[in-house]
Amino acid sequence: MISRHEFPYLQSLIIDDAYAVKNLTVPVFQEGGEFKHLILTGRNGSGKTTVLKGLVEVLRHDSTNGEIARYVVPRLRNAISDGDSAQSIIESWQRAVDKLGTVEALFTNNRNSPYAGFARVYTQIIIAFFEATRKVQVKDVATIAREDELEKQLLQPQPNQSPAEYFKQYLVNKKVFQVFDTMEGNSEGAKQQEQFFAKLEETLAKIFEDPGTKLEFVRESFEFYINLSDGRRFTFNQLSAGFSAFLSILTELLMRTDLLRKQANDYTYDPCGFVLIDEPETHLHLEMQYQILPLLTELFPNLQFIVATHSPAVASSIKNATVFDLSTGQATGDQAAGSSYSELMQTHFGVENEYSNVADAIIKRINELAQLPDKADARRQLQALLVSEGRYMSPALRLEVEAQLIGLEVEE
Repeated sequence: MISRHEFPYLQSLIIDDAYAVKNLTVPVFQEGGEFKHLILTGRNGSGKTTVLKGLVEVLRHDSTNGEIARYVVPRLRNAISDGDSAQSIIESWQRAVDKLGTVEALFTNNRNSPYAGFARVYTQIIIAFFEATRKVQVKDVATIAREDELEKQLLQPQPNQSPAEYFKQYLVNKKVFQVFDTMEGNSEGAKQQEQFFAKLEETLAKIFEDPGTKLEFVRESFEFYINLSDGRRFTFNQLSAGFSAFLSILTELLMRTDLLRKQANDYTYDPCGFVLIDEPETHLHLEMQYQILPLLTELFPNLQFIVATHSPAVASSIKNATVFDLSTGQATGDQAAGSSYSELMQTHFGVENEYSNVADAIIKRINELAQLPDKADARRQLQALLVSEGRYMSPALRLEVEAQLIGLEVEE
């Protein structure tokens, strides 16, 4: 299996044409160094989703073809320009260029080995793309499934089908095999299954912020219940939209990682690869937005996460990441993890300052009154402002008004 040091991670990205963004280079990490994750920010329409979709096309091409997209696209463009081939062939070339020509990706590892695509290691790695709308309905289970058929559904899903749909079936199979391993005296196999469920339960406890979280299996109905310490009990299909969106990512990665470990016969193996997520914060409250990337990067340390987000909580949640604003072309390195939400809102999310529109209007009025030549009149109007707008003022803003009143009183 390929190691972290050998694997060619995304080092930089040239956005050739993503509608609003053209000819823009996105640096991710220094050549020969440890890989970093990439967090794309920018206003609506800045091309974040288009970049992710363009990159996943390149990844899939470089994984299933003997040629590399960044060399194929220029050759096809030249052939199209020549116009010497049949129209139907030119049209097929143009479709390929449209699909692969959005971005040009440079991949490298910290051993500086030449990049030759992923075809040789495709069955050993994970390449996953999660779109912004991803609530998943987990399929009900009536019996154990054949392992080979289940693995095919997970590793080669049909179009518009999420592997997360089969999570319950996957868990049922593992529970049954755990029993078989115990009955047959295969202590190592039983231990591996037990460790999988222990890790899953530990992860659920972090997601629900409840150390007492337990995963219960009811064999009569082939159903799994998540039990919280406050007495709440629900199935995977009874989760809120936010938890469902997150678990659609988590469960697919857990299953695919487990299958690769089984293939390698090494349950300590951490596979390499790429996970692209559009708006990981979908439906999540602020605290969970801050937790999602730390949880995923801790569970899957050799996967490079490339995400597009509107959330400063996501953008500042992990170390070892490059935050790149497609609207301004501005890159932020590790200091993003130490930035305040208000600072990121201004530098990466297009907000002019940290205050709300209501607070902005109040501050503007305070400044106008402070400049009036008649200080007594200014003080009266400020006092009236404090009465009429006081309920909308934070303690800090109210303190600002009171300081202005004291200053005007001194000037009188």
